[in-house]
Amino acid sequence: MSAVIRLLQTLDEAIAQRRAPRTVLFLRAERAVVLARLGEADRARDEIASLRAGDAVRRYPSLAPWLCLAEGLADFYADLAGRARERVRRALVLARSTRSTRALPLAAAWMAHLDFHARDDASAVTHLVLALDTAQPDHHGARARLCLVLAGMLHYAGAEERAQPWYSQARVHAQAEGDGASLSSIMYNMALLRVVEVRLTAAFGVHHDAVALRRAMLGTESSVFLDRSVSTRALSNHPPMQRAQLLVVSGQLAEALTLYEAHMAQAVAEGLTSCECVFLADQAWCLAALGRGGAALLQARAADSALRAATEPEDRAIAHAMLAQVYTRLGLSEQADPHAVQAHRNHQLYRQRTDALLALIDRSLPASDCTAPLGKV
Repeated sequence: MSAVIRLLQTLDEAIAQRRAPRTVLFLRAERAVVLARLGEADRARDEIASLRAGDAVRRYPSLAPWLCLAEGLADFYADLAGRARERVRRALVLARSTRSTRALPLAAAWMAHLDFHARDDASAVTHLVLALDTAQPDHHGARARLCLVLAGMLHYAGAEERAQPWYSQARVHAQAEGDGASLSSIMYNMALLRVVEVRLTAAFGVHHDAVALRRAMLGTESSVFLDRSVSTRALSNHPPMQRAQLLVVSGQLAEALTLYEAHMAQAVAEGLTSCECVFLADQAWCLAALGRGGAALLQARAADSALRAATEPEDRAIAHAMLAQVYTRLGLSEQADPHAVQAHRNHQLYRQRTDALLALIDRSLPASDCTAPLGKV
């Protein structure tokens, strides 16, 4: 059996074979968590509703954090919903109050993930330390997630070399459990952060990094392939948006436009509202460079409006930089200049966040912990 699809099948087989009602209930709750992460939100919510319908939670209070966690992840993987964070926070509170030693580190690791997604870096590190302190060596689910979160934070902060041992540990734990969803997340997050690096280098770097572009392109292709192999539908329109951005950087403008037209609306519906300004600015640049000035101006104005919804400084920096290029190309220097100023201002804000994040990690985690493996499995 392929390692990447083993976890869900293992849970299904265990549920079918177990006789003890309590064990079956917890296996079903864990299966709901896995279904949520695979983007099977309806199946996950049906399982949660079934488990809540009876008196299982009253009889077994430590079941409650698993159900809250499944609900939160169903929300998150449907469209990155903000309410997911509060539901996972509730799962963590319940795990503590019911002394659920297995749910606690998993909820803490996911809380760190959602904190980082919400740009609450201090809370993310606090929950990461909690997960590190409480996850047993054989709790592969919690350890895979906490390793991935720490790898992503280091990578985002510009320390990809330091992130690599944590990415490797995340893979080890995900493969040990046959967790295809985690393997997909590892590939997706690594590809995403490399795309951001390429975009920022293209906009603010002193030279074009062809090696980084090629590596990022291969990463997006691998992410799509792995998603298909594990049959995950979660956030399925995100990888095409990564690829479209790289096509813009590489000058393959017609191909980029095709991807944006096919996937952008769905990607925004899946939670990429903050990035919409980048997608629209990219399309404006493609249209301008292809000689379609009128259409380019319309897309540029749409990107201007979408900037109001952008929450990440790197997204604002990239969008403003692209719009400066678009307006310059269209001969509208008075409109280009303010975007150029805002691009550099937001790039500076991005660098301030990454510098502060790296310092926070170094203060909160012993230096040895940032490179040492979490134990053999």
